[in-house]
Amino acid sequence: MNQRSIRTLLGLVLTLIMLLPLLHGDRPDLLQRFEYDLYDLRLRQFLSDEKDPRIVIIDVDEKSLAAEGRWPWNRTKLAQLLDQLFDKYGVAIVGFDMVFSESDQSVDLETLKTLLSNQSDQKELFGVLNSLNSDQVFSQAIADRPVVLGYLFDRSPKQLQIGHPGNPVIERDPILDRLPIPQAQGVISSLSELQSVSVWNGFFDNPVVDSDGVYRRVPVIQRYQGQYYPSLALSMLLALFGEEHVAAITEADATGENRALVAIDAAGVNIPVDQHGAVLVPYRGPQGSFPYISATDVIRGTADIDKLEGAIALVGTSAAGLLDLRVTPMSNRYAGVEVHANILSGFLDESIRHQPDYTLGVEIVQLVISGILLSLLMPRVSALLSTVITIGWIVTLVSLNLYAWKEMLWVIPLGYTLVMVVLIYLFQQTTGYFFETRNRSQLASQFGQYIPPEVVDELNKQDQSVQLSGENREMSVFFSDIRGFTNLSEQLTPQQLTRLMNIYLTGMTKVIHDHRGTVDKYIGDAVMAFWGAPLEDKQHAKHALESALKMLEVLPELNQQLKQQNLPEVQVGMGINSGSMSVGNMGSSFRMAYTVMGDAVNLASRLEGLTKFYGCPLIVSGDLAAAVPEYLYRTLDKVQVKGRAEPVVVMEPICLLKQCSDDQKSLVELFDKGVASYQRMDWVTAEECFNTYLDQRQEDHTANVYLMRIATFKVSPPDDEWDGVFSHSSK
Repeated sequence: MNQRSIRTLLGLVLTLIMLLPLLHGDRPDLLQRFEYDLYDLRLRQFLSDEKDPRIVIIDVDEKSLAAEGRWPWNRTKLAQLLDQLFDKYGVAIVGFDMVFSESDQSVDLETLKTLLSNQSDQKELFGVLNSLNSDQVFSQAIADRPVVLGYLFDRSPKQLQIGHPGNPVIERDPILDRLPIPQAQGVISSLSELQSVSVWNGFFDNPVVDSDGVYRRVPVIQRYQGQYYPSLALSMLLALFGEEHVAAITEADATGENRALVAIDAAGVNIPVDQHGAVLVPYRGPQGSFPYISATDVIRGTADIDKLEGAIALVGTSAAGLLDLRVTPMSNRYAGVEVHANILSGFLDESIRHQPDYTLGVEIVQLVISGILLSLLMPRVSALLSTVITIGWIVTLVSLNLYAWKEMLWVIPLGYTLVMVVLIYLFQQTTGYFFETRNRSQLASQFGQYIPPEVVDELNKQDQSVQLSGENREMSVFFSDIRGFTNLSEQLTPQQLTRLMNIYLTGMTKVIHDHRGTVDKYIGDAVMAFWGAPLEDKQHAKHALESALKMLEVLPELNQQLKQQNLPEVQVGMGINSGSMSVGNMGSSFRMAYTVMGDAVNLASRLEGLTKFYGCPLIVSGDLAAAVPEYLYRTLDKVQVKGRAEPVVVMEPICLLKQCSDDQKSLVELFDKGVASYQRMDWVTAEECFNTYLDQRQEDHTANVYLMRIATFKVSPPDDEWDGVFSHSSK
């Protein structure tokens, strides 16, 4: 199976894994929170800019509390409020987002004073006291008027039974009984004295608040003692049209075996609901999307009649101290009364968004299509095109979702699908990178003879083109050789020789790699390496020299390892040269190698051979020494090597200038003076310099070589055209 098929299969497996929580109805909490956030974002993007003048909120606000006294007010005052609303301002209906479950024991002192002052006979005092019954006064104000009283259902273990919720809007229904409509165990309603004169009542509690505590949906019906009762907003809609019952609209589910609740028909208005009998609150905007009128202005008759005439009045509170503030997508402190106003406004406009049961099927379909599409396409295109496809698909999903939201009032979940799309994208990019890296490794393994592995590593690390067909470049090349290797190998078994070479070459190669060098080849016991290709290295000469010096530094450690394995110690000779050379793929149709060639390469090989003659472990050319001036060098000679007509200055690096002692510098100056005197044929001065040098470096082979040459030239001097160049006839 190729890598595209594997990546496609893995993408489909990931899609299936993402599907399982949806099929089991167990969406992860974090993803559910993300879904809520996207819902809120869409809701806030399509808010109305205008207030709804049809619904007016009569607000028991801070102003009213300051003017009329602390809450709860004497119900005579509420009766005055109703009288003003209906008689003076001509409202259509009034709904109370509050419950009057206890008798009003307070006495309005002003009313008492007025009544007593109008009574001439003290025997009529009991009649005066009866007229102070505020519950009775409030009841009379409610009677024969379209007033909706609020109540709440109780779900506490106490199962409180305070009053009765009034008339149900749906009697017992075996289909609804099987649905997960909120079930109440108790009720807290208004006094029977008030309830009996009110035709319409509605609950204002919300048992289906989302898991994050936000009011996004509110039930319009709840089950209590086998019957179904309306919410405050639904009851106000019924009161507006003079209706008392609603009809449940059900449809067969996907299996055809069960019925699902899809809507409520109330006074000819089709209200889409979910399986819990709840609606998505159609928020028009932030708090204040409806006209607010202070309750005290209505009581005192100073309210604007144009705002109230023919309107739907909803009495509630926005005062923080009365604790009727809710967390909504609009705000963390949103007046509960305005939640009901938004729902009622949505009923009137028939703008309730819906999320029926089959929405889950739609979400599954979009999830499957997304998974299959991306799993098939992304393994077959580049990373850039994969990104474009992913962004394009996300834009498509969002556009279709917003179209359904705005034009069809259909809420299709989006967050879970977006998360899966992003996960598949990241997964495909990761697996693509993994396969690409593996392919490169295989390439390095398969074509190691074509391009050295270290070259492939550099190419993988750096996005830089490399000229493999051949070019001239300023580089440094290195050769090393084990001294006396032929005799050494004759003394060892094949297994011992293999172990010795493995230990030695591993140590040397590591140093080369650490200093950005490329090992060209191993030639028996010899190592050839270069710096400055395939990737340019402006400090190639310095890196080559540092690498050779480091090899000499680690050689005692390698010899110690050889000794521990009962193998002989080794000594090496090294030569380095810098200059222009050809680099690239060279070879035949049967075998290719990335290597260097040219006169500068041959010279480096000759320098390595000269280490035997001069008794030095490392010799460099004058060109390399000029490229790395921060080191102290001893001038060994000016020579003409075999196969090369032009003479070259050969030198031995001593140490970094800043690390050299004064004694080292003095000795180098003395030796260089001797060489310069020798090249001028000043045999006496030269001989003095080398003898003095040997007094401090008795075993120096090069000084002895010069003394032997001087002795020869004293007997048989060179001709006058001699330029101080010594010719080497052997490699």
